[in-house]
Amino acid sequence: MDRPSSRSKQTHAASDGKWPTVPGQYPQTSVFPWPNISAPKPQQRSPSPVVVDPTVEKLLQWSAGIDKRIVEINQKLEFLLHETKAFRGMETHYKKLQEQTALGTNLANSCQRLDIHQQNILDTVQKLGKTMKQVESLSHDIDRLKGGNEVTVSIKPTR
Repeated sequence: MDRPSSRSKQTHAASDGKWPTVPGQYPQTSVFPWPNISAPKPQQRSPSPVVVDPTVEKLLQWSAGIDKRIVEINQKLEFLLHETKAFRGMETHYKKLQEQTALGTNLANSCQRLDIHQQNILDTVQKLGKTMKQVESLSHDIDRLKGGNEVTVSIKPTR
């Protein structure tokens, strides 16, 4: 019952129509010449001196100049992008200042009012400091004049 195997039959044609004659070979499907790895390696030649044409040299210098300019332009674009992002951040901050608070006032107005209140508080503290100095001076005068006699002191408000 020995049947011939289907592998022994070569009914399929390769792309160039040549089937291998030795078992284990594959049909050649491309025209690319593969290097023979069993062959000795060719000796490398010493590099010949390079002779550069003056026009090629000018072209290379021009190309290097363009590359340098492109790098400078990219740096400037990065700087502008950074500045734009910073400006957009400030823009967003100031837009938020235009929003209204729960009491219906704009945040910008609220900030201005806070600045006015802060200035009023600073003015009040300065006036309080002057008043404290006056009170301290008057209390020293009273202690000095007191010496057993009754002294009446009246302070007139100055506004």
